[in-house]
Amino acid sequence: MAGLVEMIINNPAIIKSIAKQVGIDASSAESIISKLAPILMGGAKSNLQSDKDSGRLIRKIESDNYAEIFDKPEEAVKKDDFTTMGNDILAELTGSKENSREVAKQVEEETGVSSSIIKSLLPMLAPMIIGALSKTSAASSTVHNMETGTSSTSSMTDMLTNLIDQDHDGSMIDDVMGMAAKFIFH
Repeated sequence: MAGLVEMIINNPAIIKSIAKQVGIDASSAESIISKLAPILMGGAKSNLQSDKDSGRLIRKIESDNYAEIFDKPEEAVKKDDFTTMGNDILAELTGSKENSREVAKQVEEETGVSSSIIKSLLPMLAPMIIGALSKTSAASSTVHNMETGTSSTSSMTDMLTNLIDQDHDGSMIDDVMGMAAKFIFH
């Protein structure tokens, strides 16, 4: 998960685009995004490992649209339907609006930035998370399919889960906490 989160946090175009849209400075946006990205990645992993149908999330990850959003965030955040798209993805990553509010409240306590700003940032960040997963899974999927000669939804789920669960212990808690600690104390 570390590499996926760093893809977002180390992308100045994403930070600047989101900061401009929500009306905060890039430093504040980076601080918020460094807290939110591991949480949302953890949400993706939970969705993929849960008993509920992960098909919607997998279809989003397999879509080229999100990789393009990740590559061109300046253009993406200006689209009229971007926030609606982000809220749709956010529902897949957090499970509910109430969970999204709780995430915003937690990050507000950690950063001192108003939860209303964080709530407006969440649906902009969610497509970027899917974009990072799309780019990484496309590269990994090509290698996997060449090696095994297969291509299936379950192998996509397994591959994405492995990308997010960096220490391969089946738990996202330690991965998320490790990422959070790394960015808090860096």
